[in-house]
Order: sequence, then C-alpha cells, then structure tokens
Amino acid sequence: MPHRYQLNSGQLAELASLNYCRNGFSLRQVKKGGAVNSSYCLTTPSNRFFMKTFESDQVNQLARQHLFDVQKKIWQKGMACEPVYLSTTAGFQLDGWVDCKTLVDSNISNESKAHTLANTLHRIHGLCIAGQALDLPAQWTGYLAQLPREQYGDEREEAKTLANSWYAVLEEELVFCHNDLSLEHVTTNTPRLIFDWEYCALSNRYFDLAACIDVNKLVPQQQACLLASYAQYAKLPLSLVIEKTTLMLPLVSLTSRLWYAVANQLATSQNSTGDNLSG
Repeated sequence: MPHRYQLNSGQLAELASLNYCRNGFSLRQVKKGGAVNSSYCLTTPSNRFFMKTFESDQVNQLARQHLFDVQKKIWQKGMACEPVYLSTTAGFQLDGWVDCKTLVDSNISNESKAHTLANTLHRIHGLCIAGQALDLPAQWTGYLAQLPREQYGDEREEAKTLANSWYAVLEEELVFCHNDLSLEHVTTNTPRLIFDWEYCALSNRYFDLAACIDVNKLVPQQQACLLASYAQYAKLPLSLVIEKTTLMLPLVSLTSRLWYAVANQLATSQNSTGDNLSG
C-alpha cells in the first residue's frame, strides 16, 4: 500500500469499498501522471487498473464527469483506454490497464515520431464527438485571478491582446482536439491508443498542433516534419498550416506559463504548511 501522504484516507476508503477491490488490492506508483497529478498501477487478485489522482484540480477545476463520459466515447472508437470508475468526490479515476510502450520509449527516429504525432492529431481531429468548446481566454482569466496582480501585469495585457486571435476562429472551424499531446500520451501499439484526455475539447486544430510542438519541445526540423505531415494528412496547404500554427504558439506559451505559475504558487504555499503537492 502507498504511504498515507500519497493517498488520503478518503481515497483509500473509497477504493476499499469498490467491488473491484473486495478481495484486496495493492498500489504501485508509476511515472505517468504529468507535472502535478499522481498515477498508480492498482492490482487486484483478478485485474489491473491505471489510477490517476487529480491534484491538478487545485489549479483549474475540470468537469470530470463530462471528461469521463467523453473518454468512454473515445474508447468505444478504439482510441483511448477504457474509463472504468470515477471517484464520487472526483478525486481519482480508474482506467483499464494497458501494457504498452509509448513514443517517448520508442527507438524510432525523431522525424518518425513527429510523423506519428501528426497522424495521431489528424485522427483525433476527425473524431465526431460533441464536446465543450475550449474558452482559452476564460482559462487565462481564471489563472490570473489566482496570481498576484502586481507581478503579472504583462501577462494580463498579453492575455487581452491574444484573446482577439482566439475568438477570431469561426465556430464551424472547430474540431475535436487533445490539446496536450505529448510523446508519452501515444502508444506504439496497433491500434494506437492515446492517453490523458483531460484537456480535450472542441478547439482550434492549429492550437492543438502548437501545443504538441510546445509540450514535446520539438526542434525546428521536427516541427517542420510535424506540420508537413499534418498538412498532407488533412489535405491542407502547408503554407496555411505553418502560418496558423505559428499564430497559435504565443497562446500556447501564455497558457503554459500561467498554468505553471499557479501550480508552483500552490506548491510553495502547501510546502510552507508541510502539505506537499504531489507531482
């Protein structure tokens, strides 16, 4: 069992009450949780599950039940692992365990990885799933409300300027997006599965491409491969894909900076009281 500082008593009690865990269970922490959230392999006498706790909800509140339902639709289309259980307090989620390698573990070339990311994004953007539209400026406002006004004046002005770029996208141009597609979110299995859908939404495809560039820290050669491959898959002019993705990079940068600023502020605050934020 994990130490008590990793899972709280309420989470442990809820796990113990589940039919899946009736005959006992064990937990092993795994490195799949991202910057803040913690992840575990939950093993019972008859099964294994992927368990993710939602420390990131201290940074921004997400509609967990909606996301659980959306992931189920994606799983039914063969592109996600099965969502099995959402905590009654939305403090954790159980998914079906998948034995796999991801692109981050793969020995293929960096260009091949970029090509695979492009193919994966194109598949995601082709999903016909009704979701909530991403209101990025509203997210910025939520982050900035948690940060000291005097220290983030430049970011407030930047958010006002970039909001116009976001709202210029027509509603009919929105597609279903992942919005955080890293190499560790894409399996090398056939069929390929995608993990971590907590930021999925109807969104701007070029923001999704820019977010992919940013989260994977793609160098110019990899960026060029990603955009050229995506343009080919989507049958879009390469010049258009490059232009519109470039326009989205500052929006991705601002989103990332504000998210981490809030997360770091929370961690510092909790460290000062002896209650560390898991990560």
